[in-house]
Amino acid sequence: MVAETAEQVTEGASNAYEQAVKLQDWFASDGGFTYDTTVTSGTGSSAITRFLRDREGFCIHFSFSMAAMARTLGIPARVAVGFTPGTMKADGAISVGLRDAHAWPELYFEGVGWTRFEPTPSRGSTPSWTRPEVPTDSASDVAQPSAGTSAEPSAAPSAEDSCPPQLRQEGGCGPSQEPGAALPTDRGTPLWKVLLVVHAAVLLVGLVLSPLLWRTRARNRRLGSGGRTPADAAARTLAAWREISDEAWDHGIAPDESLTPRKAAARIVRLGRLDTTAAEAVHRIAGSVEQVLYAPEPRPAAGLAEDALTVRAGLRASAGRGARLRATLLPRSSVRVVWAVSERRTALAERWAGRPGAGRWTARLRRLTRQHG
Repeated sequence: MVAETAEQVTEGASNAYEQAVKLQDWFASDGGFTYDTTVTSGTGSSAITRFLRDREGFCIHFSFSMAAMARTLGIPARVAVGFTPGTMKADGAISVGLRDAHAWPELYFEGVGWTRFEPTPSRGSTPSWTRPEVPTDSASDVAQPSAGTSAEPSAAPSAEDSCPPQLRQEGGCGPSQEPGAALPTDRGTPLWKVLLVVHAAVLLVGLVLSPLLWRTRARNRRLGSGGRTPADAAARTLAAWREISDEAWDHGIAPDESLTPRKAAARIVRLGRLDTTAAEAVHRIAGSVEQVLYAPEPRPAAGLAEDALTVRAGLRASAGRGARLRATLLPRSSVRVVWAVSERRTALAERWAGRPGAGRWTARLRRLTRQHG
């Protein structure tokens, strides 16, 4: 459909340049197209086909469609993205914002190079080299002032004087603007939409990274320094054991609460394929746990945090890349958060049930449920 339409629109053109001008004029005025920013942009050739059929869209549709049609005619074409000339302020400065974002096609001609065209109606400015030159009736008409023209020079600068050279070359101000052209209606993406997308992206990233963040926080808390009392030493020992148990769980070795610390350590060494250094660290922590649990006077152990990190390094070294990535981003032990929330809800429910008058509120709620159920 694209190639057939291009042949029909450019029928009668004698060269590539005339074909390009015919395409531009067809999109901008002759083809009955409507500028509409509410149309979905779409992707691929289906979007161009739909645009040529419905004949409504915005600068993306016009520029890509003209470039595609030009290529079917053998004319190299590309789409440029940038800004329209903007709005002239009273002090001579030019204001350019998101509402001025624009796309246009550029076609390549041998000996000339890449040349800009403007197929989008009511947007940008039609290049002067694509507009036909209309001769005047007589040369003397140019020199004759009109009846309402004053002979005195004007103090105000003309549009030609106040227009910067670059803007004048692009046809962005003064008489070069097409008469009757409507002002741009594309105001760009609203700020609230941008903020909404950013907020959603932050929430999504936080949700994806929440297991990793919890696991890192738990590791730092368990292996951090504590007090110097025997009770603190015992707590640090059990925390270090919980850490290597969870680290093994993250790497696919589920905890078995029925095993003694010594047998659990041997299981981690065997299933985790730990080297000698990591295996010795596991057994040292397991021995400290047995001291805490069974010895009449537990001896405080030193280097628990270093041993736990050695075990972690050993587990990661023996695991594959996929297993390491899952242990980091989706640690299995993060399910403890769900368990903790469930236990807290149960405790709150039991506490509420034990309050005076809670039974009356529960019975009343049940009666209302039966009446309206």
